[in-house]
Amino acid sequence: MTKKTTVISHNGAVYDIAMGGWLQHLHSKTSDAILEISTDDIQLPDGKAVGTYKAEKKAEYKSNPQTPRSSAKQYLNDCSRRDFGHDWDKFIGLIKEQINSACVHLLIAPHPLSTPEQQEVLKAASNGHIAAMYWIGTALRNKQSDDCLRWLSMAHNRGHFGACHEMAVHFAASRNYIDSLRCLIISADGGCDIAYMSIFQISTLKNMFNIQEISLVENMLRELEGASHASSANYFKGMLMLFSNQRAEGISVLKRFLKEPKKKPPEYDIDEVYGNQIRLVSTFIESVLLDITTGTALLNSISTRGTQAGFCSFADYDEFVKIINDKHISG
Repeated sequence: MTKKTTVISHNGAVYDIAMGGWLQHLHSKTSDAILEISTDDIQLPDGKAVGTYKAEKKAEYKSNPQTPRSSAKQYLNDCSRRDFGHDWDKFIGLIKEQINSACVHLLIAPHPLSTPEQQEVLKAASNGHIAAMYWIGTALRNKQSDDCLRWLSMAHNRGHFGACHEMAVHFAASRNYIDSLRCLIISADGGCDIAYMSIFQISTLKNMFNIQEISLVENMLRELEGASHASSANYFKGMLMLFSNQRAEGISVLKRFLKEPKKKPPEYDIDEVYGNQIRLVSTFIESVLLDITTGTALLNSISTRGTQAGFCSFADYDEFVKIINDKHISG
């Protein structure tokens, strides 16, 4: 199955962003997620990336039909023992242990990192450590540096559940509202709860209407709607129609969205949080639709009903993160 991606251009740089699939570790422990390493990104002692080395050995195996090895994996193991002294899986496992041992304690350190410690995190991120990529990305976003996008996009494309939301916040601060909305929807559709609860906040809707070319919004929503089942793009599609005096069409889209306002996870992952979000969002949209029939101004309805629901804005998120970080550093 071909992986779906969308392209973002920002201040002369281009980023490919994965979309449509679930993010990793949505329901696992943080202690598990923080150990995740993208194996193909690991740099081997010979300077090659794991992905490159594996591809070369696979090609070598296929190009030699007379090889005595019974499989490409056996050939890889033989090459690994020759080049690195261990079977492949054991060798990769040892490297991952070394990477995690060197950096995980730094990612949760209750103090600002020294320059050597920051270099250790950078080394881990360059070797595929996903939480280290995210750590660097958020640190750079706090400095309002566009360099954060390289690391956050890398972390997102490797499954980090918060990275694309961080990109959305950065783009909004940079007034790149089209890509802020794009990243927010991708993050929400991937299962990020904080992104989903920001979708319906009125400031997000205002950001959408700050985009001058409505055709750009329509094309982007169409792309994301096609990439993910029950996409939050449908909410913005309905709202765009309502504010464009397409009342009947907009109401119809929102009523369809109400039937499944969030992509349903596997049965074993459905929890109380999912149920509460469905009820909260359904009540919000039903109330707005009711207000429309009684003549309440649409913007007033969205604002009032959104305040009642307590949806999260980007400013709320940044304030919350600052409180948590300050508390963490101070002990």
